[in-house]
Amino acid sequence: MKFTLRAKRAGSIPAMIFFVLFLTLLSISGSVFLSVGNGNPINKVTHSLWENQSLKQSAGNYLVSKTLEGATGDERKLLLKKGPQISTAITDFLGNPLLHQAIDQISDLAYIYYSSEPGVVQSIDIRPIARLIFESLRSIDPQFASLGKEIDKIEPIKLQAQKDGPNIYEIKKGLNLAATLTLLLTFLSLFLYVIFARDLKAVLRWIGLTLFIEGAFLMGLFIVFGALVAHQASAATESLAREVIPLAVHPLLAPFLIIGIFELLIGLALFLGSFLRQVSQRN
Repeated sequence: MKFTLRAKRAGSIPAMIFFVLFLTLLSISGSVFLSVGNGNPINKVTHSLWENQSLKQSAGNYLVSKTLEGATGDERKLLLKKGPQISTAITDFLGNPLLHQAIDQISDLAYIYYSSEPGVVQSIDIRPIARLIFESLRSIDPQFASLGKEIDKIEPIKLQAQKDGPNIYEIKKGLNLAATLTLLLTFLSLFLYVIFARDLKAVLRWIGLTLFIEGAFLMGLFIVFGALVAHQASAATESLAREVIPLAVHPLLAPFLIIGIFELLIGLALFLGSFLRQVSQRN
């Protein structure tokens, strides 16, 4: 402890101010990085959706009802007769692990392509998903057997570099830089505060209090963002959208809650540690 705890208040105050500033930026940038910069955010959303059994049942009923609205003739008769079976088949289809694997492969390919430096044009083959749909429908009624001939006609979707809209590669690189830079600056300001702090009790107390407040701040952001999403979902005209939107956004907001709880608990532990140290010194 030779080079620390020098009890120089003139140095500890600005060091603590910068620590609070950089820790706030780190908490926010770190949460955003874990949300969309770390791993494939598309998979986080899709996994959240298909893990919800109620949503899969709602999707089956919704697709049948929407198709029935514009159906006529034999198509309408088939939907009226086989509607419950089709709805059940869609629900089962959405819970099919083979579908999940196919969607993960497609989303991973697309994410890697757009989050990396622009390269050669690639394509995505969606025929495996179309075949799974065909097998589900064919088991319901022989009339759907004719759809099998159309599957091989489906052309792969070509992936090309974006000319308009957000550049995922640049966004990811910026998030990585922001998280790394704020992490280094947070530890640097923390180190400076420890050097100039009055004693270990003050270090534990003020760092603990800061972490506790930052944790509560992140948890507050999670609640506010969640309320905004819920409000937007409630205003959606489609019933399925009102159910999908909160489920899709939740895994992207979850890092704010996770980091907030972590900081709050660590801060509380440090603050209690300073109190216990003070009691032990009195005894």
